Amino acid sequence: MDLRIAAALGGALYAVAVLSWMLSNGVHVDAPDPLSTAFAVGYAVGGLWLTAAVPLYLLGRASLVAPLIATGWLLGNTAYQWAYGTHLHPLSSHLTVWPLLFAAVLAAGATEALVRLGTDRVAGVGGLRRLWGTG
Repeated sequence: MDLRIAAALGGALYAVAVLSWMLSNGVHVDAPDPLSTAFAVGYAVGGLWLTAAVPLYLLGRASLVAPLIATGWLLGNTAYQWAYGTHLHPLSSHLTVWPLLFAAVLAAGATEALVRLGTDRVAGVGGLRRLWGTG
């Protein structure tokens, strides 16, 4: 299977699972018209998809694990805040501030890539390599 397809499917599964969890726990879209509702749902689903699909692609393409770890940590932190009430609206916030969360995931990947490329250049250890598939 092509790496891009696998990453897209993984992102879709993540988006469906997380959105289902959040909708079953009181998150809802309260928009005045169908177009606004479609935009809000698309924004949320698209963000969830990106936050999982890109780290999966980076894992297969460049063997970067930090983006996946960051995605898991962010979701785990949201679940913790929801379970223990340390944030007023952690579930809806997760869906609305996803560009910041996605930026954090990309920053984790960029940091790992820089460290690994630096250690490869200096000590010949590290570097980036394809783990799986084409694309």
